Amino acid sequence: MSVNSKLDNTSLFILYSQLASLCDPRVTGSNCVEKQVMASSKPSQAIKPECDKHGQDLILYCPCHLMPCCDECISTSHSKCTGIKSLAGVVDKTKIENSKESVETNINSILNLLGTLINNKSIKRGENQCVSIKQSIKVIRQEINKHLDHLEKKLCQETDTIWNHEKSKATDFISEIEGEKEKLKEIKKQLQTVTSQASKLQSFLGVHQIEQQVHQCQRYVEDLDDDERTKEVDIKMKQNDEIEKILSKLESLESLGEVIVIKTEVAMNIEISVGTEPQVPLQEQSNINSMTMNIETEIEINVDED
Repeated sequence: MSVNSKLDNTSLFILYSQLASLCDPRVTGSNCVEKQVMASSKPSQAIKPECDKHGQDLILYCPCHLMPCCDECISTSHSKCTGIKSLAGVVDKTKIENSKESVETNINSILNLLGTLINNKSIKRGENQCVSIKQSIKVIRQEINKHLDHLEKKLCQETDTIWNHEKSKATDFISEIEGEKEKLKEIKKQLQTVTSQASKLQSFLGVHQIEQQVHQCQRYVEDLDDDERTKEVDIKMKQNDEIEKILSKLESLESLGEVIVIKTEVAMNIEISVGTEPQVPLQEQSNINSMTMNIETEIEINVDED
């Protein structure tokens, strides 16, 4: 059974007027309107054509606020409103079905707006944004690690190159020294046999010859004193001075970034068809400032006839 079949025209008019007042800015803050709307929030219940605030019958209608009123409402809350009319007369002139359609259109418009607000407050979108932020942090770490890995690889390659060069020089030097040692060992063997010669002259010449060879070896050893190859080699790394500065800055770095909330205004576009115009056209009220008074006085004149 529809709402219309349960309520008479007056009750329906009161209901739609109250619903219309919810969307009309002119009724904001009206206590009597708010109480009546709250009391009739369930259309299936019987709507009493009486004021919930004052307990009097609703017999008047305020077109400024689009609300049925009682005598007390008019005197307390609508004293400055113009165009107050009889509720019964307004009901007769009002097309209830048109009012119903307008209210339903408004309800759908408000529902669409509320749905839009819910979509804009999507929790899933916020979760995705949090995941994106965390992924961005990982990308920053990866870029830093990638550059550090490159610097590490470059330094390791330089270390290997330098060490291989020094190792090659050390190996050649050791081989050279080993050759001199073998030469001295051979000279030493010759020295043991030179004295076994038959004549003293031959022994002298043999010792002299060996002495010359030893002198050459001695001069070789003396020359090694100025040879760079005899110096001890240590492979060390001289740290870049900028590293300490960078490490100091990293230690003082409190955060990789700041997570902020950006609020964007949502266009609150809603078309209100109910309440933008009064259901009954306003009529210009009489104003005492525009009133004129015509005073007519009859003067009886007696004329005596001669």
